[in-house]
Amino acid sequence: MMHRRRFLAVLAAPLLAGPVGAEDKVLPEAPDAETPPSRRFMMQDVNGEVVTDENLLGRFSLIYFGYTSCPEVCPTSLLTMANALKALGAKADRVLPLFVTVDPARDTAKMLSEYTQSFDERIVALRGTKPYTDAMVKAYNAKYEVKPSDPADPTRYTIDHTASIALVGPDGVLIKRYPYGTKAEEMAADLGKIIDAHPAP
Repeated sequence: MMHRRRFLAVLAAPLLAGPVGAEDKVLPEAPDAETPPSRRFMMQDVNGEVVTDENLLGRFSLIYFGYTSCPEVCPTSLLTMANALKALGAKADRVLPLFVTVDPARDTAKMLSEYTQSFDERIVALRGTKPYTDAMVKAYNAKYEVKPSDPADPTRYTIDHTASIALVGPDGVLIKRYPYGTKAEEMAADLGKIIDAHPAP
């Protein structure tokens, strides 16, 4: 299993080197007005259990789209999410953190499980076939683009993708997005206020 310390070590070099490079490009999401109010999807967790938009109802959800071989943006974002959950304390019990792969061809259930658990065991990884993945990406106004790195080898590529973290309310309505680069303490403080403003039933 890959461990948290290893990811911290991997993070250090690119963060010291400078801003996001050509192989780790952040894409903006589409305006929310361009998608229907219903954000329906159907995916699978790492145990093969079906997860749909209905499973999100009743809790706040943090939704992030990425892939396990992402060199910088994904590990940075998941570390932020994990640290925000820790800072929330008991309030984190009302939050469902999700990592949705946009690379189902390479990201197996085992890889996703090891990857997310290295940050926080509460993060639920989802995967699906490309049509189901594309449907969920579209439902939450995210984007991704596959960038081949070797024309002779179709298995070698990087993926540019939306890097914001979507916050969805217990009613399934998108509340806001935390842009890439948001600090964990800022996310936790803001999310804590939102949770306090929505008492549990």
